[in-house]
Amino acid sequence: MDGLTGFDRSLAGLELLEAAGGKARLRLPVSPAVENINHTLHGGAIATLVDVAGTIAIMSGDRGGRPGVTTDLNVSYFASGQGTVTAEAVVLKNGRTLAFVTVDIRRDDGVLVAQGRMTKHMGPSLAHP
Repeated sequence: MDGLTGFDRSLAGLELLEAAGGKARLRLPVSPAVENINHTLHGGAIATLVDVAGTIAIMSGDRGGRPGVTTDLNVSYFASGQGTVTAEAVVLKNGRTLAFVTVDIRRDDGVLVAQGRMTKHMGPSLAHP
């Protein structure tokens, strides 16, 4: 995915599949750059993927395109991530001051690898500072 900066660049090979109306879908190959010692998707990479996918979903559904600032992020890990994983983010609520999003991360075989939830504090609109 072009345009990643800072720490988000650690998700080598990330591809944005779609983003609109408070939803986002991204694909990430499990490469050595994001593997743990067992050669599966690292938990920290999963948490970063939750943050990135959730932020894109929030921005896609926000009238002002606000990314917000993460105030809470939690992840439940269910299975190992191998091959390629897909993150599907859905905004639960995008309000004036807070936004809530859930992110499911699945392997290509449909197995749920992890599920994350994130809360963001929503600042002023990027379109109207």
